[in-house]
Amino acid sequence: MILYYDICAFIILMLVMGSCMLKKMLRGRTNGLFYLVVMTMMFATLGDFWGAYIQNYSEHSILNRNIDYIWQYVYFFAHNMLLPVYLPYIYSNIGLWHEFTRNRVIKIIWYTGMIINNMALIGNLFVHYIFEVNDELVYIRHDGIYIFYATSAFFMILEMGILIKNRRIIRKDKFMVMMSLYPVSMAGIVIQYFFPEHLVEMFTITIATLLFSLIIRRDEELLDPVTGAGKYYVAHEKIKNVLVTEAPVYVLLVKLVNYKNLRLYLGEDLLGEFFRRCSGSFGEYIIDAGVEADMYYLEEGLFVFLSETSDYDRVKKLGVLIRDHFIDTLEFKDFSLMVDARLCILRCPNDIDNFNTLYTFGSNFHTILPAVRDVMNYPDYVNDRDFKIKSELDEIIKRALRQECFELYYQPIYSISEQRFVAAEAFVRLRDEKYGIISPSIFIEAAEKSGDIHEIGDFVLEAVCRFISENDFKGLGLACIEINMSTSQCIEMNLVDKVDRLLQKYGLDPSLINLEITESAVDFDPDVVDANINSLHEMGINFALDDYGTGYSNIKRVTTLPVDIVKLDKTFVDGVDDPQMWIMVKETIKMLKQMGKKVLIEGVEEESVVEKFTHLGADYIQGCEYLQGYYFCRPLPERDFIEFMQEQTGKVAVK
Repeated sequence: MILYYDICAFIILMLVMGSCMLKKMLRGRTNGLFYLVVMTMMFATLGDFWGAYIQNYSEHSILNRNIDYIWQYVYFFAHNMLLPVYLPYIYSNIGLWHEFTRNRVIKIIWYTGMIINNMALIGNLFVHYIFEVNDELVYIRHDGIYIFYATSAFFMILEMGILIKNRRIIRKDKFMVMMSLYPVSMAGIVIQYFFPEHLVEMFTITIATLLFSLIIRRDEELLDPVTGAGKYYVAHEKIKNVLVTEAPVYVLLVKLVNYKNLRLYLGEDLLGEFFRRCSGSFGEYIIDAGVEADMYYLEEGLFVFLSETSDYDRVKKLGVLIRDHFIDTLEFKDFSLMVDARLCILRCPNDIDNFNTLYTFGSNFHTILPAVRDVMNYPDYVNDRDFKIKSELDEIIKRALRQECFELYYQPIYSISEQRFVAAEAFVRLRDEKYGIISPSIFIEAAEKSGDIHEIGDFVLEAVCRFISENDFKGLGLACIEINMSTSQCIEMNLVDKVDRLLQKYGLDPSLINLEITESAVDFDPDVVDANINSLHEMGINFALDDYGTGYSNIKRVTTLPVDIVKLDKTFVDGVDDPQMWIMVKETIKMLKQMGKKVLIEGVEEESVVEKFTHLGADYIQGCEYLQGYYFCRPLPERDFIEFMQEQTGKVAVK
């Protein structure tokens, strides 16, 4: 009789259990069910080992016979529970727990199988029709044991059917390993059936479990090393399975809005330690809230809690506990931290029915929903217009590109010396069929993130060229139209060829176009930007530096680029009543004029501001050249702009 197989099996199971505990894979229903499977195998292995040991290495006595019976019953009870316990683990592991708990047929089958096995085992206490141990401690099997074989075969077929049915939502490696448990287990059963002296059945099942643990439950792949929460791809798989099966779940989003500031303040190592501490607290809050929830970390300060409960109040309680955790200053090491945490609860698939939309919303909901430090509820805002626009922005932009819903507006630019409008700036607007006019302040940033800004930029370039080429424009007395260039456009490798083709197509003089670039675009990719700007300038196109003073200013870069006009941002205008700020404004203008640049003031809304900049005087090299803002005119649609300019022809706009 070989007992070493059972000894090896028990040692391996102890190592698997110990490994899970050391890696702190303790929380959650799936982990709990896995431990239950392993514990059941350990009891079955112990029963198998001690039963065989007593039979082969103990004296023949009534006491030893009774002890052997006890261990045989432990073995059969645990062995018969293996597949029934494994069934709910399968459902939990592949994200179909709701199906197990709500499918009456499955539950009836599950309970029936266990009842049959246990009732048969109890019956063997009175009539030995399954097994017996005689006075010589010889173990004897009877035909009743086929009851256990039949129920085991039934559970195997049922579980393999469930896996095959749902294989499209299971990772291939997971599917293959979970399926391999059955042929490996069957091989052990067959070997031990024909060679009962070789106790290999529990050993083969254990090897299959070890393989499963090594491949499917690898901590380094499942858990984020920084936070200890589930990784992005694990969340993706779990949520995808939930949404495919339309399982109703609650999702709690926790976004640490000032994540980048925390990283800059603490550094990567301390931030990781801080996040691990937060994750530990979150785990305690899950227990305190009495809710079953899986925790994931999706990068950039976004935690996601997924709960298959139908109890909203418990999920809300979890959110409140996490909110309260961050509501006051946190003491961490030698630092005092203020963490801006925003929370939102939503229901899937009712509110959001795909992972990409959920991830996009989770990354941006703090900009979409009101900036309040409370646990927000998605359905409370779903009918708000701004919320709908922001949450559907990517699709709105793509729809606008397909249906050509972008329009150009124009705002005139006033020349102080000529006392008339001499140019205009083009602004793009989005007119959506569902939501009407959408401001560029909303859709431009989203377009830059998605890459759609290139197509929008192409539309603006061509629309302006077309407008300049038409007869209506020629009678407006404008020297040029200014076009804003995004950072993405400035680094396009084919930008020069694109602009040249448009000039050729519409037969335009390059000087009729003035391209506006920002300080951030200038420094984004200096080599490519310099090459594009210099090539376009050599073609005869003029450049303006837009929003000067709003960000980091590399004066050397400004002086080396062929920028003709520098546009001072509205922040300069807003501070002209402050004596200290007015000194800074005047000195900035003086510096730019000494560098040979023309100056345009943006955001002019009041007559007093116009007068102030108009009369700067000779000390500032006659002050600035151009003014632009609502005082003169708001941006107008093309036809309205033409009519406005025609009315202004021959008039002096400012006395």
